[in-house]
Amino acid sequence: MHLPYVVESFGISDLGLIRGNNEDVFHEIPMHRFFVLADGMGGHNAGEIAAQEAVHHLSSSICQIFSQKEIEDIPLHLHQAIIKANGWVHQLSEQKKEFCGMGTTLCCLLLHQSSLIYAHVGDSRIYRFRSTLEQLTEDHSSSKRLISRAIGTSPNVEPDISISNFAVNDIYFLCSDGLTDYVSDKELTEILTKHTCIKTASRRMIEAAKNKGGSDNITVLMIKIADEKQNIS
Repeated sequence: MHLPYVVESFGISDLGLIRGNNEDVFHEIPMHRFFVLADGMGGHNAGEIAAQEAVHHLSSSICQIFSQKEIEDIPLHLHQAIIKANGWVHQLSEQKKEFCGMGTTLCCLLLHQSSLIYAHVGDSRIYRFRSTLEQLTEDHSSSKRLISRAIGTSPNVEPDISISNFAVNDIYFLCSDGLTDYVSDKELTEILTKHTCIKTASRRMIEAAKNKGGSDNITVLMIKIADEKQNIS
């Protein structure tokens, strides 16, 4: 099926003002219109390892899915791929003492034909901007903001997966809590309203978080849907 739209994407990650290493990881597979972001947690560099391994394992699974001649039930495949990524990270956490207890959040988005399929585990978020800002994911965290669901911290995990349509001029972005802990939805809306270029908007979001103290790693992965006849910016 030929669809009259094109996809532009831009990702940026910043250490923030305090951290010595970056435990946020993002990746995109433009050929398959797949985008993923993870925010690792754990002692030493274990959080960084958890995030990297989860993103790599999931991305490999996506490539395998699309290598099949007939692709059916993408949400089911995505669900299984996330569960396998969780198993892999959990296995690593049990193999080495320094990796014990490591884990990561995970959120991802896939554009397939006329559907938007997205999933998450943890408190990294996916937003849609369509004249107004809408948070598509619901944080897996307690009232004390402790993460209640993560990749790798237990043998099994249940990702939330949703399907919706999308429209030309939609903007979607995946982000770590290093952004949303400091920048309100109102401020994010103002940035997206003022800056139609997703590169500029992403950078302004990072700047806003750092201007407010930005002690955590801050990552934004933004996706813009445009009519193929338009010039995307």
